[in-house]
Amino acid sequence: MEAVFVYGTLKRGERNHPLVVPYLHRVLPGLVEGFRLYHLPQGPHRPYAYPGMVPGEGRVFGEVLFLAPEALPIMDALEDEGEAYRRMRVRVETGEGPLEAWAYLYLGGLEEALPLPQGVWKG
Repeated sequence: MEAVFVYGTLKRGERNHPLVVPYLHRVLPGLVEGFRLYHLPQGPHRPYAYPGMVPGEGRVFGEVLFLAPEALPIMDALEDEGEAYRRMRVRVETGEGPLEAWAYLYLGGLEEALPLPQGVWKG
């Protein structure tokens, strides 16, 4: 079982969540500290808006998805792992206590990005 902290299009109710549903065992709300969240608007190189989480002062709210390991390559492809995002381990605070989970940290520029100081993104 893999734990993955998601904060954008992979959350329940968002456009890419159906990609992971076949591998999903459970979902737990959570937050990470020491990160900032940005809204990346749709544009010439971005077919739809999505968020990016980067290290910095703040907190980001999202969900921990408990998934079968087969979901990771699908998520890596979606996130363009190594180019647009880097998959890293983070500490997530949850109602059941802290846990370690994977999260995708944004690697791109923030020139067009809008800061989300409340740490919440909705598509």
